[in-house]
Amino acid sequence: MIKALLINILLLTSLINCAQHSFTGVIDEYPYRELNICEQFGEESKIISTIRTGANGNFIFQFTDENKGLYRIYLENQNYFDIIYNNEDVHIRTKPENPQYNLEVLKSDENIQLYSYLIENYIYDYKIDVLTQLLEIYPTGKFYVKIEKELKQEKQHKNKNIEKVIKSNPTSFAGRYLNNFKVLTAPRKLNDYEKNEYLKKNYFDFYSIDDIDLLNSDAYTNLVLNYFKLYKSNKKDVYYHAAKTILDEIFFGEPIIFNYVFEYILSGLESLSLNESAYKLSVEYGDLCSDNNDNLKLRINNNTKLAIGKTAPDILSQTLKDGNYTLSKMKSDYTLLVFWSTECSHCQVLLPRLAAAQSVFNEANIDIVAISLDSNKDKLDNYLNKNQLPWKIICQCEGWNGSIAVDYAIFASPWMIIIDNKMKIVAKPYNEEKLYDFLEKIITNK
Repeated sequence: MIKALLINILLLTSLINCAQHSFTGVIDEYPYRELNICEQFGEESKIISTIRTGANGNFIFQFTDENKGLYRIYLENQNYFDIIYNNEDVHIRTKPENPQYNLEVLKSDENIQLYSYLIENYIYDYKIDVLTQLLEIYPTGKFYVKIEKELKQEKQHKNKNIEKVIKSNPTSFAGRYLNNFKVLTAPRKLNDYEKNEYLKKNYFDFYSIDDIDLLNSDAYTNLVLNYFKLYKSNKKDVYYHAAKTILDEIFFGEPIIFNYVFEYILSGLESLSLNESAYKLSVEYGDLCSDNNDNLKLRINNNTKLAIGKTAPDILSQTLKDGNYTLSKMKSDYTLLVFWSTECSHCQVLLPRLAAAQSVFNEANIDIVAISLDSNKDKLDNYLNKNQLPWKIICQCEGWNGSIAVDYAIFASPWMIIIDNKMKIVAKPYNEEKLYDFLEKIITNK
């Protein structure tokens, strides 16, 4: 009898611990429409479910795991609102236009706390933006002094609002998340240069990057981005030193946070074509990263072993239609390697656009080789039957584990690398704009 009772208690405890929490709500005048439920990891929104509203704009979603953090809900018009999930039911009501500003939290302590800040903060941020722009227009004089004083007051009001909201529950996810949105201000007596130097020097005394839970939000990406904004310069090394300051500051903290911030910084530098800075940081910190972050290790290898100026790995492979192919036997001046897959939505936009610009590549004497990262040959064939691509297509049907993808340390798609006929890597265009900038230089210098 006692044994049976204990078993029942254990079962009941297990059911309670595994209980699902519901996210319900109403979006006025939004009947039978789609909502994308996204987990937020830094600046990345990952769709975990797509649901539809009912006749009254009502919806229901069940959280199926215990991942605490920020969730971003996208409407069909690409407007969105945020909620926090922290093991409690969430019930809201809003409107399709500006849903975050119009959101009313009907149930959820975490989100009541979050929106106590967000709603009032819209007004503060608007005033701060306007006043900041006025300071740039009127950099001197009595008007400048007056605007500067008002700006400081608005930042103080914003901080008081945040502090009041945080105080209601400082240990909640919302409370810890909102700490990252307080505004650091410099003493008024300093000139503009001195103020900027003050902010740089005191930034990481005011903000901390040490809470693993907050990786499931945009808190740390905002902190890193705002720190970089303090370094306004055309000198490339400036951003290297800014990145180094951040990494040194968090180096002795949680490895998972360091790895995430390091990868985010490398991604940002690559997007700005600051390849030398990304290379230097990869060399300095690459061996210090946790072994369990495969994507970061690939990015580091891509920045070091496959840096611009390095010799590219040769490719000896079968193409889908043209037989044997050897990269080192190229007859053109350059070859553009495009790594892609049928499951990559950005690839499906990029490839037809490159095909439409074939005449430009011909003028620059650049061949294109499209290397598929697909593992399903039938799916690839179906795509190519519907989308005729005028280049050599290679697919090892091993996904991201194919020898070519491994040799080139591919960690994202689409990914483009340009190699000259001496097998030197000459460019790694992050997007179409960077690609066509390179093409323009080649054509202009002919």
